[in-house]
Amino acid sequence: MSLFNFEAFSKELQKNQHSKFLLLGDEALSRREAFDLIRQFAKEQGFAEKISLTVDRYFKWNDCAASLSSQGLFSQKRIIEITIPSGKINAEGAETFCQILQALSQDDLLLIHLPQIDKEAKLQKWYKDIEKIACTIRLDEIKPNELSPWLKSRASSLSINLDEDSIELIGQFVHGNMLAADQELNKLELLFPNQAISYEKVSQSVSNVSRYDAFELTGYVLSGDQKKTVSTLNFLKEEDQSPISVTSSLSWVLKPMLEIKELDFKSQSLDSHLTKSRIFGDRLMRVKKSLSLFSIKHLRAAIQKLSEIDKISKGISPGDAWLETSRLCLGLAKIVSRNRKI
Repeated sequence: MSLFNFEAFSKELQKNQHSKFLLLGDEALSRREAFDLIRQFAKEQGFAEKISLTVDRYFKWNDCAASLSSQGLFSQKRIIEITIPSGKINAEGAETFCQILQALSQDDLLLIHLPQIDKEAKLQKWYKDIEKIACTIRLDEIKPNELSPWLKSRASSLSINLDEDSIELIGQFVHGNMLAADQELNKLELLFPNQAISYEKVSQSVSNVSRYDAFELTGYVLSGDQKKTVSTLNFLKEEDQSPISVTSSLSWVLKPMLEIKELDFKSQSLDSHLTKSRIFGDRLMRVKKSLSLFSIKHLRAAIQKLSEIDKISKGISPGDAWLETSRLCLGLAKIVSRNRKI
């Protein structure tokens, strides 16, 4: 099964007592739940000290190795979390990383997070060394044909009974974003506790936020509407929405756009690539219109900024996630608006 299964993984943890984990993929909801499960499991097993490391271009592997090897005789059991956003390690770092992996003890619970990586990276020694010692958990994006069954299962776990039409409506609303789907189901649970939830109630719940959701915000950004971008950002912040819902929606369209720019997709192959990326209908038209307005440099910088915001949201890096999200959205909208006038 390609989708992360919370219940199955929870049982696997209790049964096999793993201490080394590789989280492979970047789906936001699965990533959050996998991290939460492993951290809770580690706490139950007595792992108290936590070391969080993010590998970026400034990361010094030798300093990392020295820090990890300085554990004293009476040190506590450690949780070592290593996030590698790029999915790549240079030759010098790779050698040191392999040495770190070999030096880990049973008192170290290792949690490594990588995005989906290419075949070349999987052939590297450092990756093979991880595979040898770690339990691999895939955090894949959901496929179109998996969404309805997943929504049914998720609703059932929350004791929410929805008919097929309601499931389809939510599916259309979230456009494959599992984090947004989970937020919508949790909202229904809060709005209608211990009640039968009709299609009308679901429709009302969806329509109440349809003008101010992260997906609409992405549309305003791609159309260069700075006024609506700012007003929607303010609304989402006031409603205590997570910046991750915004960055996930942006990432969903910006990453395929960068791939298209870099690989020079044309005509039918362009449409096919966007469809495989689950970009349909109005959104597909917006993305196609916006492609010529962004340079490769713009898109690479935006995706790098999304990665930085993700770290801030997780508490890995200091900063204000909402402020950086607002700056990114408005900056992209300004690029579209400016280039349309040229």
